[in-house]
Amino acid sequence: MNDRKNSWAIVAVLFATMFFIWGPVNASSVFFLPVVGHFGWSRAFFSLLVATAPLTAGFSSPAIGSLMDRHGERRIMIAGATMVGLSFLGLSRADSALAFFAIFVILGIGITASTIIPAVLVITRWFPEQRGVALGITFAGIPLGGTGMAIVANQLVNSDGFRGAYIAMAIPILFLVVPLLVMFIPTSKEKQKTEAEQALAEESLFGLEVSEALRSRSFWMIAIAEVLFAAAGVGLRVHLVPFLTGLGYSPTLAADLLSTTFIFSAIGTFAIGRVVDNLGGRTTLGLVFAGAAAGIAALLAASHLIAVATFVLIFGLAGDTPAAIFPIAVTESLGAKRLGGLLGLLALCRTLGFAFGPVIAGRIFDRSGSYTGALLVFVALEIVSMLVICATLPLGEEKARILAGQREAARARGLGMSPRPGA
Repeated sequence: MNDRKNSWAIVAVLFATMFFIWGPVNASSVFFLPVVGHFGWSRAFFSLLVATAPLTAGFSSPAIGSLMDRHGERRIMIAGATMVGLSFLGLSRADSALAFFAIFVILGIGITASTIIPAVLVITRWFPEQRGVALGITFAGIPLGGTGMAIVANQLVNSDGFRGAYIAMAIPILFLVVPLLVMFIPTSKEKQKTEAEQALAEESLFGLEVSEALRSRSFWMIAIAEVLFAAAGVGLRVHLVPFLTGLGYSPTLAADLLSTTFIFSAIGTFAIGRVVDNLGGRTTLGLVFAGAAAGIAALLAASHLIAVATFVLIFGLAGDTPAAIFPIAVTESLGAKRLGGLLGLLALCRTLGFAFGPVIAGRIFDRSGSYTGALLVFVALEIVSMLVICATLPLGEEKARILAGQREAARARGLGMSPRPGA
């Protein structure tokens, strides 16, 4: 019973970590104009500086995931959260573009080391059952943090300026999140005593090494889905307000509709856990991508408010849930043996989607003067994501395919023949 209580206490700590670290990150637009106005930079220039953080986060993910596989999550999470807190303090004192650039690099690494990848690894280790529920609760901290911290940050920027607001963002991370991680996150090197850890140890024996996973069909199908889902989701959200205002909606209403999607995102992320535990990660992902495609398609009739409301409801509930479901799909197809390294590689794929999704929509609008083509592309990306997830295989089948290929290669070598391509 104590182990069960400890497990849910860990989930609460991970939720708080997501809330207070991702909250200020998702609320970064609140700081945008005050910083640009203070330094006299162009919006494009500061956007490039801000982009340093997500790019660094993505490109550091494979290395950080591999480190966690070797050394565990606890120390890396604590170090990462500390880096994030100190980064916000640094931003409050930064007085040049070079300083902002260097701090955003540290911030990106800290976010990767303290949030999504380690949270998934901890939950996978402690929850052989109800993983979906645990991940849903944890990941709901991301949109809820964005909503809550955006309100707080906006008030602080108005009263104390962006420097004071940056300091306020650092305080709960350094004085709440870091101590909670120290107290509640266990070391993965402890002797396995709980039923959860024993079950995971047995499961991990059947997982694939990273080199094996890279030769599997499922890894590449999941990687494609990561890229396309990220491109569609981020590309749509970045351009949603301009799209709606172009149709005659007021900027305030457009911003409120965007904020409402985050509220529904939190609800969907909370609720999806039960579905995942019942249907499995791969099946649930397919359904979620179909729902997201339907939600985006509703925007093709966005001149009618009811169509926009349909989008807010459907896409809001489904659009962000894949982040909580992908880790379960990965364990179903590739196992948990090298989960950190695999999630790191897939996070890099997601970063690529983040990068080119908004560009696609912008290019299409610049050439056509309309977002209709971009919406059709995003619907197509969600549908393709659904199809490639359906093409993934269970771990047992992936393992059998790899073993069959190894036997055929060994037999070919014994006969002095070259193995067939793809063997």
